[in-house]
Amino acid sequence: MHRIPIRDIMKTPVVTISPDALAVDAAQLMEEHSVRRLPVVDQDGLLIGIVTDSDVLEAETAETVLSSYEPGAEEEWLAVEDVMTRDIVTISPEHSVGELAIQFMKHKVGGVPVVEPVDDDGAETGRLRTIGIVTETDIFRLIADAWLAEEKD
Repeated sequence: MHRIPIRDIMKTPVVTISPDALAVDAAQLMEEHSVRRLPVVDQDGLLIGIVTDSDVLEAETAETVLSSYEPGAEEEWLAVEDVMTRDIVTISPEHSVGELAIQFMKHKVGGVPVVEPVDDDGAETGRLRTIGIVTETDIFRLIADAWLAEEKD
């Protein structure tokens, strides 16, 4: 089970968001799609960050606290780029579930974008295109399905 490639368990298509969208829009998008994280992509569709439900909650809390200290101040919404994580943990579709579990524990994350490099005229640029997303729930589902299959036998 730990040798299963990520491409076999990743979710596609990926729901993404633009860095100039509002944090409140990210919250709504997450709720609509029942997800807890959104890859943030630039105008070319390349990965530049990730925003989580915790990031959005923190932004909403900060906005509430600020507005309570400044009565009558105009309400200002934070953009996704203001709250997203730029140092992104990613994984390729060829890596295994075991390698994914190690990355989750090492970086203390519960989900990562699945990416592939984008080449410009054959030169490696370090730019990444998000092709899927994989979470701890996907690993749990894999374990639960294996357990249920054994129980039926």
